Amino acid sequence: MQMDGEELKMERKISIRKMWSMIFLAIFSAIGLTCGVDMDAWCVSGEGLEGYGVLASFLARLERSLSAERILPFLIAFLMVFLIKEVRKREFQSRDRVLAAIFAVCFSGMQFLGKSYSICDSWGMLFGGKFVFLRALLIILGASVPVYYLILFAFHFMEKVSGKENTGAGVFSGKYFVTAALLVFLCWLPYFILFFPGTSGNDTASQIAQFFGQSTWTRKLSAVRGKDIYLSNHFPFFTTVLAGVFVKVGVWLGNAAVGVALYVLLQMIFMAFTLSGVWFYLRWAGLSRRCMKAGLFFTAFFPLYPMYAICMLKDTAFGVFCLILSVLLLEIVRSKGACLKKKLFCAGFALDSLLIMLFRSQGVYMMLVVLVVILTVYRRYWIAVVASLLLPILLFQFVWIGVLLPKWKVAPGGRQEMLGILFQQTARYVKQYPEEVTPEEKEAIDGVIEYEKLAEKYNPQLTDPVKYTFRQDCTSQELAAYLNAWFGMLLRHPGTYIEAVLNNCYGFFYLDQPSGMVYRDFKQKSHWKEEGVLSFEAPFLSETVLQAVQMAVDTLQRIPIVNLLFSVGMYAWIVVYFVLDMIRKRNYAYLIPGLMSVLSTGILLICPANGNFRYIMPLIYAAPFLIGLCILRGEG
Repeated sequence: MQMDGEELKMERKISIRKMWSMIFLAIFSAIGLTCGVDMDAWCVSGEGLEGYGVLASFLARLERSLSAERILPFLIAFLMVFLIKEVRKREFQSRDRVLAAIFAVCFSGMQFLGKSYSICDSWGMLFGGKFVFLRALLIILGASVPVYYLILFAFHFMEKVSGKENTGAGVFSGKYFVTAALLVFLCWLPYFILFFPGTSGNDTASQIAQFFGQSTWTRKLSAVRGKDIYLSNHFPFFTTVLAGVFVKVGVWLGNAAVGVALYVLLQMIFMAFTLSGVWFYLRWAGLSRRCMKAGLFFTAFFPLYPMYAICMLKDTAFGVFCLILSVLLLEIVRSKGACLKKKLFCAGFALDSLLIMLFRSQGVYMMLVVLVVILTVYRRYWIAVVASLLLPILLFQFVWIGVLLPKWKVAPGGRQEMLGILFQQTARYVKQYPEEVTPEEKEAIDGVIEYEKLAEKYNPQLTDPVKYTFRQDCTSQELAAYLNAWFGMLLRHPGTYIEAVLNNCYGFFYLDQPSGMVYRDFKQKSHWKEEGVLSFEAPFLSETVLQAVQMAVDTLQRIPIVNLLFSVGMYAWIVVYFVLDMIRKRNYAYLIPGLMSVLSTGILLICPANGNFRYIMPLIYAAPFLIGLCILRGEG
């Protein structure tokens, strides 16, 4: 049926309108992505604009902010036209558009805030005056445009991939699984040889020192002290024993490096089989063979995985155990809880839950949340849930923490670990508004942390300096008085408290946050060699090699697209995308397998060290799994 003249005219008007809207959005996006935030102080304050009218002052400031480059903004606008045109060819529901817009604004806003905090340790680039706020709004909204269309494109792409026929669902080959896992291990082996016997962080060095009876700085971080108490649960004691036993085995064999190498090799095998097994499980659940092969290829050749696999660090194994729990939760969802009838499944679930708590202090709180969720959704199987989750929690809290550690004279972790972010907020307040702290508040604060040192010790991106002024002998009454003072100061300057939190965690959500991303050697205490505890030289690791590794990591963080995988601020956004995608599909049950990743992301908000890559290890391991869940076709 041919359209009449009026219809053709209307169609042409709509096409022209769409074309102009694309051009406008492309230009707006280019302005937002290239607009500068660093202006001369005289221009921002207005001292150099005396005699200018309101409009002229605004335009002068705007002119100083807009990029003087011509080629880059043009290329951005040109590419944006094609992106918008390509995405608009697809059909999207209003739900898709709303969720994409939410992601885009949140993501762009956090990138802008991250830049502000990285430059001036405050949100001054957002709330620095009327013009500064309007400019920030321009940048955030302009940057949101490409993110919005990229998220819509991702929605479409995931739907397209998940719509392909998956004939291998329900089929599992043990032979192919073992072969794939061994191939992954072989691909990782060169890293082990180069960094032999492995790498570690400073925490591991302190744990090994404790195991061999040496006094460490962690003794000061507990209220339980004594001459014969040198062991501490500041770092999970189970991991202290685990690392120490392997080092001791090496010492018995004549070289501590052998013990470290044995630990690392076993960890590599465990990780290779676990990460490979995730892809075989997803394939069995319905993922296409092509996606599984791509996932295995990524697992084998993504450098962070082998670099973490050769690292003797509590966070490495903790992240893997979190991934295993996520897979177990997916099986519960897929079977509608029927797998909880199997004793072997429940035993594995309980063991993994216990290991999560033994490897990380906050693991017990994460497992409590998982317990509540699973018990609520699958209350029909409450006996199995209690046996798989509640029993390990009780064993950990009352037997391990309450009985065994005190019996072995292991000092508990200090209370300051739970209060670190509150102390950080107090320190920022004291530094910014010292004249507003009342004598009563000062006394209450000083009863818990050293008031006079707060302004000097405050590091906006690290809680340790302030946290370690905690008075271990403070009473419950003194702590209550401090919390009362903390709340009163919150009411006067809530923005200061919010800034303290943001300044201490923005790096986990800011893509340009610099990070080493890997450990490059095995940390050793300077006095170990003299005392014969542990001292060895990595045979292949020279200063030249270390420099080359550092330069390789730094170079990868500058290569477009690839550098996103090496950004400490990228992985939390994958979790956010996963949550929004499940909401978009109304596939709420599949949020449960992502629960550990959501909790790990939430913990980043109160992390003691901004942008420290070891805190995102669980997210780095889980990212491919979450993407696989987005591709899987699950029941809503």
